[in-house]
Amino acid sequence: MKRALLVAPFASLLLLTACAPSAPAAPTATPVTPPTEAPMPTAPAESATPMPTESAAASPSSSESVVMYVIDSTQSEASFQIGEELFGQPVTVKGVTNKVSGSFTADYANPANSSISSIEIEADFVTDESRRNNAIRRFILQTDQYPKIVFSPTRLEGLPAQVKPGEQIRFKIVGNLTIRDVTREVTFDATVTLPPDTNTPLRGEATAVVRYPDFNLTIPSVPFVANVTEAVTLTLTFTANPAS
Repeated sequence: MKRALLVAPFASLLLLTACAPSAPAAPTATPVTPPTEAPMPTAPAESATPMPTESAAASPSSSESVVMYVIDSTQSEASFQIGEELFGQPVTVKGVTNKVSGSFTADYANPANSSISSIEIEADFVTDESRRNNAIRRFILQTDQYPKIVFSPTRLEGLPAQVKPGEQIRFKIVGNLTIRDVTREVTFDATVTLPPDTNTPLRGEATAVVRYPDFNLTIPSVPFVANVTEAVTLTLTFTANPAS
């Protein structure tokens, strides 16, 4: 009996060797049950780790929602309008320059984080009359000594919480306006049309009304000109291209 017990394991080993994959198992052989072991880990199901969907991959990141725009001076202008009487008839005098520079940073995901750089305007305005142009440059704005008018925004008010492409929004730009050597706080009312995408220019207009005496400006006495109004309307009409 002892001999039989010793031989049994070797017989089982021979039987496993005979059942290798290269040879089919004998029909009458008793299947050998392998020892119980812990199951090998299987690959996780595909649904357990979902891949990003196409729409999720296409969604812009927060950095992509922030776009800088640079003013295109060839498509922008700064102007002033002031009323007077010429030969007893009321007229509106308008001076224009397209020598404007500055930039805007638009945060489309968080509009309140948007900002505007300082806007610089060359003060050599052109009106419809050369003698008036000369008076503005030499006596009123003194452009030889003060060649630029500078507006430095300090805050934006009234921006919406959310914006949509192509939408027109209105808000206020508060900042410091420097004309010659005098700086005053001024508020511009702005209207901006948002582009349909971030590759399209941003367009808008900002307007403020100031009093020229507040900037220590004086209007020289000219024959046939009277009743010059103290209020001056300042307007910036701009097109700004996305920065590369």
